[in-house]
Amino acid sequence: MSKNRYVDLMPASIGKYKILGKLGKGGMGDIYKAIQDKPVNGVALNRVVAIKVLPPQLARDSEFAQRFEIEAQAVSTLEHQNIVSIYEYGEDDGYRFIAMQYIDGMDLGNYIAETKVIAVSDIIDFSKQICRGLRYAHTHNVVHRDIKPQNILLDKNNVIHITDFGIAKTVADVTVTGSTVGTPEYMSPEQAQGKKIDAQSDIYSLGIVMYEMLTRKPPFVANNSMAVAYKQVHEPPMPPSVKRKDTPKQLELIILKAIKKEKRDRYGSVEELLTHLDTVDPNERVDRQTQLFHPSLKQESAAAADERRITDRRNGDRRGGMLDGANQSVFSGEYWKTMLQINWPTWLAIAALGGALAIHVFKH
Repeated sequence: MSKNRYVDLMPASIGKYKILGKLGKGGMGDIYKAIQDKPVNGVALNRVVAIKVLPPQLARDSEFAQRFEIEAQAVSTLEHQNIVSIYEYGEDDGYRFIAMQYIDGMDLGNYIAETKVIAVSDIIDFSKQICRGLRYAHTHNVVHRDIKPQNILLDKNNVIHITDFGIAKTVADVTVTGSTVGTPEYMSPEQAQGKKIDAQSDIYSLGIVMYEMLTRKPPFVANNSMAVAYKQVHEPPMPPSVKRKDTPKQLELIILKAIKKEKRDRYGSVEELLTHLDTVDPNERVDRQTQLFHPSLKQESAAAADERRITDRRNGDRRGGMLDGANQSVFSGEYWKTMLQINWPTWLAIAALGGALAIHVFKH
């Protein structure tokens, strides 16, 4: 019981912040809504914030705490309208915490779940906002490493705010499980293979998020994390237009390029991706299916049957030119065999007539 007492107990206050309630639970611990009610330099800000709190059992790990602090300091330098601002990193009564901007709204995951069909124009707008936030972070040498709908907050004015920069990497590096960085459904192939990751990994994850905004589900799902990771590395995605008919062709091509397996085939920068998003016409439609995924066995069988029919027609069949006189010699056995197959009624009639004539001649 004592082992989990910190998990179940909500602190009344942390540092200069009074806890108002629990907002949720993240990879690093619990997230609370709080108010900065204690004066700073004699001024009471009464600022509402969100506080991410590390469980004391993790905070006591010196290596973990050091890396967490480095990450928190790096992200605290980011000031952009599409990135959640970090106000303070500190420790109080065994709790290490990050105080950050409170966003009055919901995460993109909940928005997707609650919205039956997200308008294409909104998908383009949200994607551009995420791109602008990531572009700013990447120019400041910060890679998110865990872009997913749950880490993208949407306020009541439809403004995007990216949160949880760098935290997932820190957790993965120091936990004893040695788990791969990221969330399986959104991680890049290089993440899934435990390779070095950079800004292009964020681009891949953003492509997955864009795909999910269109179709309500990410392209690769399975019953367990290993199966999902395998699909990220080996399986091509089904084009989103297969699942949603009003997908603009240009938007589909952008998404499929963003989630290319090989980094060299992917967008080289978020700036390039953002430039392409600016060219998308929300009213454009896919005129024909983009062929980038393996056909099913049924499709393969049908295709094979079609190919056989085409081959048969090329070689001749019972419904057409089984005999091509230009290709067969009258002196060949094949010629007479074919002639017999085609004109057997005629030959039967000739044989009967010849037999009757022979009988007549014999009798007379």
